[in-house]
Amino acid sequence: MKAWVLYKAGDIRFEEMDMPQPNADEVVVSVKAAGICGSDISRTFRDGAHNMPLIIGHEFSGQVVGTGKRVGVFPLIPCRNCDPCRNRQYELCRNYNYLGSRSNGGFAEYVAVPKWNLIELPDNVSYEEAAMLEPMAVAVHAMRRIELSDSDTIAVYGLGTIGLLLLMFLLDNKNVNPENVFVIGNKDFQKEIVINMGMQERCYCDSKKHNVDQWIMECTNGKGVRVFFECVGKNDTVAQVVDNTAFAGKIVLTGNPYSDMGLEKNTYWKILRNQLTLMGTWNSSFTRDLNDDWHFVLDKLSQKCISPHNIITHRLPLDKLDQGLRIMRDKTEDYVKIMGLV
Repeated sequence: MKAWVLYKAGDIRFEEMDMPQPNADEVVVSVKAAGICGSDISRTFRDGAHNMPLIIGHEFSGQVVGTGKRVGVFPLIPCRNCDPCRNRQYELCRNYNYLGSRSNGGFAEYVAVPKWNLIELPDNVSYEEAAMLEPMAVAVHAMRRIELSDSDTIAVYGLGTIGLLLLMFLLDNKNVNPENVFVIGNKDFQKEIVINMGMQERCYCDSKKHNVDQWIMECTNGKGVRVFFECVGKNDTVAQVVDNTAFAGKIVLTGNPYSDMGLEKNTYWKILRNQLTLMGTWNSSFTRDLNDDWHFVLDKLSQKCISPHNIITHRLPLDKLDQGLRIMRDKTEDYVKIMGLV
C-alpha cells in the first residue's frame, strides 16, 4: 500500500508500505477520506510524533476490508485501566494510544483499527462527512459542557475548523436563540461562511478591522456575553474574553495553546470579582452509547441538520496530501478543512 510516513519533523515521505497486519481485536480499514488537522501541521513540520517513523492522520473514514462495512474511526485507544477509563471518560485516559500520533494512522490506503473504535455509518452519510466526525465531536463536546438557554448571549472567538463547526452546532441547538449568537474572526472568507450558515452580518466581527471590546458591548447592551467559547488559544484573546464576559458568566477554553499561557493581575481580578466560571474541554466522548458525542454528531448528520461539507475548501488525492500540509503551514491560500481522498 501507499502511505505518508513521518520520519522526523520536516521529513515526510509518500512510500510503499507493507499492508497492516491486524491483531485479534482489530480490523483493516480501507481509507476513503482523511482530513488534515491543525495538529498534523505542528507534528509534521515542528514537533514530530511520539513514535517515528509513523503514518500520521487521525481524522479518517473508510470501509472494513472483508465485510464492506462503512465506518468512522474514533482515534483514541484508551488503556481501560486508569480512573477516567473506569469512569468511561475515555477522552481523559491517562495512558492512551492514538492513531496518527502514537501508532499508524489514516494518511494511507489501509490502517489497522481496534474494532471497539469503529462507528458504523448510515447510508446517507458520506465518507467525507465521516472523516470530519472527530473535529465535529470535539466541537460538540465543548458545546455540551455548558447547559445553554435561549436567553443566553453566546460568542465564539476564533473561526478555524473547530470554531466554525461549533457555530454550526450552536445554530442547530434548539436551546439557543440564533439572534443571540456572535462570532469573532479575522478573515473575509470566514465572514462569507458564517453568513452562508444563516447568520446576520451584524453578528460577525472582524478583529483586524474593528474594536472587539466595543463591538461586544454594543451587541450586549454593555452587559457582556453570558457564554464565551475561546477557540484561539492565545494570551491576548483569553484576556479579551475575560474582559467581555458578563458577571457570573461562563468561559469554555477550547483553543489549543500557541505558546506558554499566563494571566495578568488585572485579568485574574476580573475572574474573581465577576465570579466567572472557566471550563476546559478536551477531545470528545466516545463510549459506544447512543448519547455520546460521536453518536450525537452522527444523528445530526443522518438527519441532515448540519452540512460540514460546506467548510471543505480543498480536496486532494492521497499522493498530493503534502500540498495541503504546506498550504496550512504557509497559509498561502484561504482554507478551512483540507480533505484527502483515497
